[in-house]
Amino acid sequence: SMGSECKGHQPQDDGGVAPFVAKTFHMVSDPATDAVVCWGGASNTFLVLDPAAFSDFLLPSYFKHRNFASFVRQLNTYGFRKVDPDVWEFAHESFLRGQAKLLPLIVRKKKRAGAGAAGRELCEEEEEVRGTIQAVQRLRDERRGMEEELQAMDRRLRAAENRPGQMMAFLGKLADDPGVVLRAMVAKKEELAAAGAGGKYSSPDKRRRIGADAGRGADAADQAAQSRAVPFPLSNLGQVFY
Repeated sequence: SMGSECKGHQPQDDGGVAPFVAKTFHMVSDPATDAVVCWGGASNTFLVLDPAAFSDFLLPSYFKHRNFASFVRQLNTYGFRKVDPDVWEFAHESFLRGQAKLLPLIVRKKKRAGAGAAGRELCEEEEEVRGTIQAVQRLRDERRGMEEELQAMDRRLRAAENRPGQMMAFLGKLADDPGVVLRAMVAKKEELAAAGAGGKYSSPDKRRRIGADAGRGADAADQAAQSRAVPFPLSNLGQVFY
């Protein structure tokens, strides 16, 4: 896995280079991680392309935690800035591709003097952390939505695969009892007639007589169907079998 690959390439702490900076430089420079984090086109920025995978695989390998917001906060502590508000792209004037000799110049920012300045800095960091957490949560929600959509598509495909079997079952019943369609048509006509009369004047004896007439032979059934023909939607056939 990506995590196991990275564990075998932990950088040594070079003299004068902060461990966080050295690990970040090695992680960005490793071609094996380019699908998740890589250098920008101008070689003076780096991009986190997949924050979820970055948190799940790379952070535990290099920093022993999975907190992306904490990683961003550390970058801010060392003077990195976010290049684009909509992209996880970071830059530092001494963090350049192939220029490891410049890494000792990347040091922690000195605390500003005065309670007011410290309060503003804390508020800025808290706001950035909140934005980071919200962005990661949004990515996870989008991934969850895609998984739910795939599950719904799978259910629709399974239902479509079952339809031919249902049609064959219908045709089998129709072959065994051809009069079933006629009886359904007669029942539907009686239902429409009862609805037209208000429903309460419908006679159960009349329905029984119609059902009996329908079973007296193919010729009598055909005559009954012709004399009582009404529009019959195919969807009502389903009521006969299901």
